[in-house]
Order: sequence, then C-alpha cells, then structure tokens
Amino acid sequence: MKKKKDSRTLYHKKYYRIRTLAKLRNRIKVLEKSLQEIVESPEGIAYRNRKSKEYQKEYRTKNNDKIVAYRKEYKNIYG
Repeated sequence: MKKKKDSRTLYHKKYYRIRTLAKLRNRIKVLEKSLQEIVESPEGIAYRNRKSKEYQKEYRTKNNDKIVAYRKEYKNIYG
C-alpha cells in the first residue's frame, strides 16, 4: 500500500527544487561572466584569432575548387 504524501512534504520538495534551480541559474551567470572575461583578455583574443586563422586555412584547403570557381565567375562578372 502506497503511503500518502502530505502537503508539507510536497511543499518541501517544491521549495528545494526552486532553490536548486536558482543556484543553477546563478552558477550559469557566474560561468558566463568568467567566460566573457577570458574571451576579452589578451590571451583570449589571441586564441580566437589563432583558431579563426586555422579554420580559414582548413576551409580554403577543403573548398579550394569552389573558391577557384567563384573567383573565375566573379572575374567574368566584374572584371
């Protein structure tokens, strides 16, 4: 036979669930703030620039045929 839960138990569950969600929201805010500080630091800017250059290099090597075709078409239209 199941034990019936009283309103006090349900209240406590709801209360702790709300507190837990509030803590998680606060933790997310703190993490986003620290991430923003890291990204805006000189090391973060250098990291972002390095990663974007690596991505651009990889993109150019992977899509070289498309880039050449686009340049030829662009040259014919505007050249």
